[in-house]
Amino acid sequence: MYRPNYLKISLSLLLKLLLCGLPSVAFTQTIAKPQTSSKPNQVNNRNQQSGSVQVKVPTKSLPGRRENGSTRRGGCIFGEQPLLVLLLPSTNLGLTTAAYPKFFWYIPDNTAQTMLFSLHTVDEKLRPRNLVYQTNFKPSSKATITSLTLPNNDQVQPLTINQTYQWSVSIVCDIQDPSPRSVISVHGWVQRVAIKNNVANRLKRSTSRERLSVYAEQGLWFDLLSTVVELRACSQSDTKVSDIWTSLLQQIELDYLAKQPLRQQCPPR
Repeated sequence: MYRPNYLKISLSLLLKLLLCGLPSVAFTQTIAKPQTSSKPNQVNNRNQQSGSVQVKVPTKSLPGRRENGSTRRGGCIFGEQPLLVLLLPSTNLGLTTAAYPKFFWYIPDNTAQTMLFSLHTVDEKLRPRNLVYQTNFKPSSKATITSLTLPNNDQVQPLTINQTYQWSVSIVCDIQDPSPRSVISVHGWVQRVAIKNNVANRLKRSTSRERLSVYAEQGLWFDLLSTVVELRACSQSDTKVSDIWTSLLQQIELDYLAKQPLRQQCPPR
């Protein structure tokens, strides 16, 4: 019999065991500096017209696993791209200004019984310390790029500026067997940063599409990705937005996901 409370506890313990096995490394914060130009508006307009946004991301890599598959007997993922993938740069780290960011990942065709999302604070050696948020849910059985927004409520604290967090997504093939052989996991990092007043003012004066270049200049990966996804959902026939989406995935070496279905609805205006 399926017991959700027991399952959540078991999966939490399993995830801690998996994540605590990560190597310990020191982390020096590196925030990409914005591109300089005597005429930033002209550069932004040129990029948008060409369907290209060049994103700058932190050059510091953190230990992580943004892609993972399973060829083991009894595995539950398959299809054209049999990988569970976080939409993150290859450095495994993404920056954001959001207190409650949106996280994106790709899930392949699968027969998984449940999926687990977790967010932890980490200590000075990047080991998971405190659980910020965790939830489990039934994943789509069909390959898709999906997302989860960190809930903005009294139970979840907003991300602290300059604090590094580890986030992970796990597919559980068999809820009766919450062991490593039944679980496929990926994990990466998110850090909330502050922006200068002049950048914040530019964003306030900009449309959603105009903000893309600002986010790209500042290396704000999560803000950039969520905005592009929203534009795609609201303008499905816009080829320029599609080109930006493809270019963005190419820049982080995940271009093989560009044509995958995107599970996202246009938010009400």
